[in-house]
Amino acid sequence: MKYIILFVVAFLCLEKATFAQRQIDSVRAHLMRYAASKKDDSARFKLYFDLSNAYRRSNYDSALYYGRLALELSKRMDYKQGEARSLAAIEFGLRETGNLAEALNIELTTLDLARAIKNSAVEAQELNSIGNSYIDLGDPKTALQYYRNSYAVLQTITAHPASVHKGFPFKYWVKNEISNMGSAFEKLGELDSALIYETKLYRDPNFPPDLMPELLGRLGALKVRLGDGREAMRLYKKGVALSFPTQVVSDRATLYYQVAALFDLWHQPDSSIEYARRSFNTAQTISLRRIMLSASRLLARVYDQTKRIDSAFYYQRVGINYNDTLFGAEKFRHIQLILSNEQIRQQKILQEQQAQRTRYLAIGGAIVLLFVLTILLIVSRNNRLQKRQNRLLNLQKTQITTQRDEMKITLENLHKTQNQLIQSEKMASLGELTAGIAHEIQNPLNFVNNFSEVNREMLEELKAESEKPKAERDERLEIELINDLIENEEKINHHGKRADFIVKGMLQHSRASTGERQLTNMNVLAEEFFKLAYQGLRAKDKSFNSVPIAIGMVTHFDADLPRVNVVQQDIGRVLLNLFNNAFYAVNQKAKTAGPDYKPTVELTTFKPPSGGLGVKIKDNGVGIPDAIKEKILQPFFTTKPTGEGTGLGLSLSYDILVKGHNGTLDINSKEGEGAEFIVKLPLN
Repeated sequence: MKYIILFVVAFLCLEKATFAQRQIDSVRAHLMRYAASKKDDSARFKLYFDLSNAYRRSNYDSALYYGRLALELSKRMDYKQGEARSLAAIEFGLRETGNLAEALNIELTTLDLARAIKNSAVEAQELNSIGNSYIDLGDPKTALQYYRNSYAVLQTITAHPASVHKGFPFKYWVKNEISNMGSAFEKLGELDSALIYETKLYRDPNFPPDLMPELLGRLGALKVRLGDGREAMRLYKKGVALSFPTQVVSDRATLYYQVAALFDLWHQPDSSIEYARRSFNTAQTISLRRIMLSASRLLARVYDQTKRIDSAFYYQRVGINYNDTLFGAEKFRHIQLILSNEQIRQQKILQEQQAQRTRYLAIGGAIVLLFVLTILLIVSRNNRLQKRQNRLLNLQKTQITTQRDEMKITLENLHKTQNQLIQSEKMASLGELTAGIAHEIQNPLNFVNNFSEVNREMLEELKAESEKPKAERDERLEIELINDLIENEEKINHHGKRADFIVKGMLQHSRASTGERQLTNMNVLAEEFFKLAYQGLRAKDKSFNSVPIAIGMVTHFDADLPRVNVVQQDIGRVLLNLFNNAFYAVNQKAKTAGPDYKPTVELTTFKPPSGGLGVKIKDNGVGIPDAIKEKILQPFFTTKPTGEGTGLGLSLSYDILVKGHNGTLDINSKEGEGAEFIVKLPLN
């Protein structure tokens, strides 16, 4: 019943909003005719810019039209401040209508311009916009950093406002940025932090009305992820109702889609179709292509599930067209070009350094080869002299002894070189582990920092409440704050222990192996190195982050797995090598495979029928060609490009398992379809 009441209110609001919009358009038409009759370019610029902002979230075509008029006029006036503000208005409309590549290019250009003319307001807006673009690109971690930078600039403006920022709504943008950070936390899976940010804004009586529909949509998405679908539906529909008087058509289209997705989750196809069509039609009125794409995909899937094939086919074609429009190969290449300029420069530096190291290695190898050839020539010559000059036997024996001593020294040097290479492999393993730990430890540290900041605010609020006269104090609020503080402290303690566990694991791995065996939970050890290998490769290999499809990490743990007596540092190195190879294989295949390819790495622990325990690492990557299967365990054999592998990882792993732990390492692979490494260890 309450949903029916909400939609009656929404309908009335729509009628009222439509009438109000007609009045606004009429007034704007009069203002345009008035501006055209004036010769004051400054007044005309202000009018164009204000009109672009007025249409900002209700009519993107109009917003872009007036933004371009403002840009053209500001360039003619040589008005750099106006040029920056106009570009900011244009890039917003382009991004919202799906022209992400062009929008991102303008955002980066405008950010440089804003910094050059010292316009911190536009700088903050562009940092926010770049963050939004990274959200659209599926990179919430980078987006969060841009949101934080924008928030810091806004705080600086608030503390030291300049004349160039006159009329800029600081408080509005600060609250918008806080909401954006909460949304980024939600996409990163840090739901507790996201809930704190968004709930605080929801309870703020001064929160801007035109931002409220978007906030309600974000809160609803959080509730869905937390398993409270009914509360999410209430928030979505409240947002829809509020979107009419505030004229935020883009948020209305998004909220309709969220309602449709929730009905689909509840297996109510008719309701899902109804709201998905509303979302599509609403988005179509303002050219909001990313929502049109999402809605058309949902409609195609639900129509297909309900056997309405014609409608499913229609919306599938619509979705394909919009997908090509938004994410076509040319646009994707353009985005990659914009984002990779700096990366290319860094890569060139690294390539030059690598080339120099390769030259040094080649020179060193040539010297060693020349030295060995010289020794061989000397030995050959001495042998000939021995046959020809029996009378110089004693002298020749002395020479042979000297030569043997020299060769012994050479052999010792070669052994030392081999040991150094093995140590380099271990240090590379440690470096990858450390990079993974740096990523992995960031989450608990973020939790500790966020909850500490929230506790400080709560303590200040509690202190302020306690200083009030007893008659004015709200005991219920005090108890609620104290309970929240206790709960947050428990979370801080939990994540602090998590960080402590990771650091102890790193220290244990970094120590030289003592050979001492310990009873080990292989489920815990394997899962920890699975995560650290993934994070380590992301930090080490930039191409690993450009995989177009997220790599699936699947685990199957035997809950009854017995503990095994092993040297933890050595087995950890074995697992890290195997995980690194698996992630490398799927990463290589993803670069050439089609969009249907789903890169996956599976980790399984099990009890073999023959006793002991087993660990299976399986990937669907490039696989191992039959021609080299017998070579991959040989020292210094590698299939990776020069400089990317030592060829010692699998060889060392085999020695640790077979010679050090009486275990086995089995390999199953088919070229082009993936590989499977099976580790088996005895319990004692």
